[in-house]
Amino acid sequence: MSIDLLFELQHEVRRLFIAGSGMAAGDLRLQKMLPQLQKLGESAPVFNRMAQAVSQVLEAETSGSASRLLELGTILNSVLYTQGKTETKEELVPVEGTGVKLSTSIPYRKLHPLIEALTQKGQGRMEQIRQGYDDGLFHDFRVIPAAVSALEDSYVEIPDFLHRKVLPELGIEALPALLQQFKLDGGKGDARRLELIHDLLALSALDLLLQAAKQGSTEVRSTAIELLGDYPEQEDFILEQADDKKKEIRRAALFALSRLGTEQAIARLYKALGSKDQDLAIEPIQLCKANDLTLSVIGHAESVLERIVQRTNVEDSAQQLLADIRSLQGKRVPEVVDFLEKLLSTTSFIVPETEAVQDAAADLLLQLDLPEADRFAVTLHEVYNRKFIAYSFRAAIKILPPEDVYERFCHDLKDKKQPAAKDLLRGLYEVTPTLLYQADEPNEVASAKLTTWDSRWVHLFVKLDEEELVCRFAQDPDPKVTAYLVKKCEELHNFNRNKTANMLLILFSQNYPDAPRLLMDILEKGGAKQFYYLDRVQLTLLSLLPKSYAERLQLFAEGLSYQGMKNQLLEIAETIAAKPEQNERSDNEEKGQGLWGWIKSKMS
Repeated sequence: MSIDLLFELQHEVRRLFIAGSGMAAGDLRLQKMLPQLQKLGESAPVFNRMAQAVSQVLEAETSGSASRLLELGTILNSVLYTQGKTETKEELVPVEGTGVKLSTSIPYRKLHPLIEALTQKGQGRMEQIRQGYDDGLFHDFRVIPAAVSALEDSYVEIPDFLHRKVLPELGIEALPALLQQFKLDGGKGDARRLELIHDLLALSALDLLLQAAKQGSTEVRSTAIELLGDYPEQEDFILEQADDKKKEIRRAALFALSRLGTEQAIARLYKALGSKDQDLAIEPIQLCKANDLTLSVIGHAESVLERIVQRTNVEDSAQQLLADIRSLQGKRVPEVVDFLEKLLSTTSFIVPETEAVQDAAADLLLQLDLPEADRFAVTLHEVYNRKFIAYSFRAAIKILPPEDVYERFCHDLKDKKQPAAKDLLRGLYEVTPTLLYQADEPNEVASAKLTTWDSRWVHLFVKLDEEELVCRFAQDPDPKVTAYLVKKCEELHNFNRNKTANMLLILFSQNYPDAPRLLMDILEKGGAKQFYYLDRVQLTLLSLLPKSYAERLQLFAEGLSYQGMKNQLLEIAETIAAKPEQNERSDNEEKGQGLWGWIKSKMS
C-alpha cells in the first residue's frame, strides 16, 4: 500500500517538474495525497518528513517553489531507491556459458536501429535489416537474440531473409539463442529455428527432431518429420507419419520419403500418386532422384493412356494422367521423352476431354530442354490442325537457323484471325522481351536471352499491323518500318498508351528527324488531363527532346490540370533548355551500340 502511494507521488512530482514548479502551489492531486502520507508518518518518521515536504511545496511562494519541489523529489527518490528488490519468483538455475566468440566493438548507437527493426513493427524495416547485413552488424552477439526472435515476424520477407541468409552465415554463434528460444508448441518461427538447429548440430540434433516430430505443434512436427528424411534409420517412423490424420503431416512425410529414395519410400510415393493424397505427392515425386520411381510413374501413365484410348472413364483417366505428367517435371531422361512422343503421337488421345493433359505434355517437352525433345516438338507444327504450333515454334527458335524458322512459320500468319495464327502471335509475344525489360536487364543477361531473328519478321508485322511486335523486332533503320511507325503515331493522340511510347522510342533510336515534332503533337492533342504520372519510357522520351523544344514543352506543362505533372514537366523543360547544341557525330556513335544498347543507355 505504502509503496504504491510513493510511486503515485513520484508520478505527480514528475508531472510538476515538466509543467513547472510554479504550478505546484495548491495542487489538488498533492493535497489529496497529503492526509495519507501524514497517517503513514505516525508509524514511520520518513513518511512524516515526506508529508512535511509536500506541505511546503503546496504552500510555497512562486519564488521558492522550485527549491521546495526539488527537495521533495530528492527525498522521494532516496526512499524509493531503498525499496528495490533483488529476488525473483522464478526458479534459480545455473548460468550456462556459450563459447560465443563474436565481438562487441560496434557502438550500440549503430546497432540500435537494426535491433529496433528486428523487434518493432512498421515500414522500412526490411531495408534497415538489409543495410545492417551489408554493414556486418549481425556479427555482434547483442544482435543475435533479436535476429532469432524475428524468425516469427509477421512480415514474411524478414524471417525468410534471416532464415536463408543471415543466421546460416553466423553459424554456431547463433546456436545458443536458437536453442533458448525454440518451443515445441510454437509456430512457423519455431519451425525455422528447428531447421537451423538441425543444420548446425547435424546428427546431434536427432533426439530433438524425434521429440519435435512426436510432441510438437503441427508446424514444428511437419518440419521435424521432413528433416528426418536425412536419417535412413528413421524410415519406419516416417512411413507411419505418411498415414497421419493431418494433411500437413502426411505431406511432410512424403517429402521425407522423397529424400530417402529407398525401395519402401518409392513404393509409398507411388501409392500416394493414385490416392487421395495425389496433389500432395506430386512435388515430392518431382524432387525424388530415384530413377526407379520415374520409370514406375511412366509405366502407370502408359496404362492410363491405354484406358483413354479404349474410352474407359476418360475424364477420370485424364485427371490421373495429368498428375502423372506433372510428377515427371524435372526428370530429364530419355524415357520421359519417349513417353511424351508416344503420348502426343497417339491420335485417339487428342480429344476434348484431354485438353489440359495435352498442354501439360507439350509444355513438359519444352521444359526438358533436350535436343531430342525439341526436335520432336518441331514436328508437331502442322499436325492436329496446328494445335501445337506455339510449342513447335518455341522449340524451333532453339534449334533451327533464323531463316528456317521464318520460312517454316511465316505462312501461318496470313490470316491472324485464325486460331493457329493467334497461338503463334501469342507465342511471339511470350518469347520476345519488351523495351522496358531489356533496359532493366544486366547486359550479360540480356545478351544471353536475346534470340537472333530473321529480318523479314518485322516487315511481316508491319503488314499485319502489330505495332508492339514491330517495335520489338525493329533493329536497324528501315524506311518501310519508319514510315509505318510515323503513320501510326500521326493517328494517335494518347501519350499514355504503352504502344505509343514504344513506337516513339524506336523512331528516336533510328534518329528520325521529325520524332520530336511527333512527340509534342501527340502530347498536345491529348489535352491537359491525359495522364497522372510518367513511366520510365515516357520520361526517357521527354528527355530526348532537343533544346529547341524546351519552350514548347514548357507551354504545354503550364496548361496541365495536375500540379504534380506540371512541376515534373517544367523540370524536364528546364533540363532540356540547358542542353548543349546536339552533336550529330556523338549521336551516331551511340547508334553503334545497337537498338538495345541505345535504349539501355538512355533509360539508365
